[in-house]
Amino acid sequence: MKNTKNITALGPASSANLGSGFDCFAISLDNLFDTVKISRNDNSVISIKNLGLKSGISTKPEEHTGGIVAINILKEFNLPGIDLTVKKGVPPGKGLGSSAATAAAVTVGLDRLFSLKLSDTEKLKFAASGEVASAGISHADNVAGSLFGGFVVINSSTCEDIVSFSPPKNLHVCIGIPKTKSVAKKTGKARKLIPSKVKFTDSVANASYASMMVAGFSNGNKQLIGKSMNDNIVESARSSTIPNYNKIKSELLDIGTLGVTISGAGPSIISFTDNKKLFPKIKQCFKKQFKSAGFDSSVIFTKIGKGARVIR
Repeated sequence: MKNTKNITALGPASSANLGSGFDCFAISLDNLFDTVKISRNDNSVISIKNLGLKSGISTKPEEHTGGIVAINILKEFNLPGIDLTVKKGVPPGKGLGSSAATAAAVTVGLDRLFSLKLSDTEKLKFAASGEVASAGISHADNVAGSLFGGFVVINSSTCEDIVSFSPPKNLHVCIGIPKTKSVAKKTGKARKLIPSKVKFTDSVANASYASMMVAGFSNGNKQLIGKSMNDNIVESARSSTIPNYNKIKSELLDIGTLGVTISGAGPSIISFTDNKKLFPKIKQCFKKQFKSAGFDSSVIFTKIGKGARVIR
């Protein structure tokens, strides 16, 4: 596509960590995505226009997730300027990988537009670089989910080992999203809540949960996946920042969901179920508990989906 002047790519939402897999696990979410149109220009600059759920997102390339990705790719391959039109569909600051969705779409879009033939490792490193805009550092869990789809496990220290698993059939994803006040650079602030030192026993427990999560996806064992959505380190450090988190988790487990945890840095809460008949009770729980804490909310029911892709 060397002569193509523009291209449109889609980057799905994602949910990272899934309990104990901090900076290592993520899933892509179906039916919730950012759409990015990329056009060549003759000005040797990067221009950005935000549409949809803009929520005060900067249009300065060096302060924009997609802009940072574009800066790095264009510099690496000595490419001309581009215009980015980003239609936000993934709400920012809700723990659903909003910045990663944009970064993934820009990465796959530029790869196709300029026929770069990037490897998966290169795609991950470029997309992860864009997370500096929201988290203050480059981290790759959400972008891995958005880029590759399915349940993704990565070596976050190198970005060189990437394994994606297809989800088992009838594994439904339920997410409660409280309408809390937006916080600038929320992900970076949430990371500062995590303790720098942890108990050895908690470390062992998390290693066990993470191992069983991978085994569950590898074997298609939905019950094992649900039981593995636990975390002795990050969840306890962040749960107090999420309205009625402990009450919601307890009630959802009592209802019969497979597992419950914080979605990324929160404040959204993610639960898995294999029983659609539980949807009304799950929605009622989210709505009731968030309302009692003083917040309206939305609830989405979806599934683990495909990764970022060019759509036209």
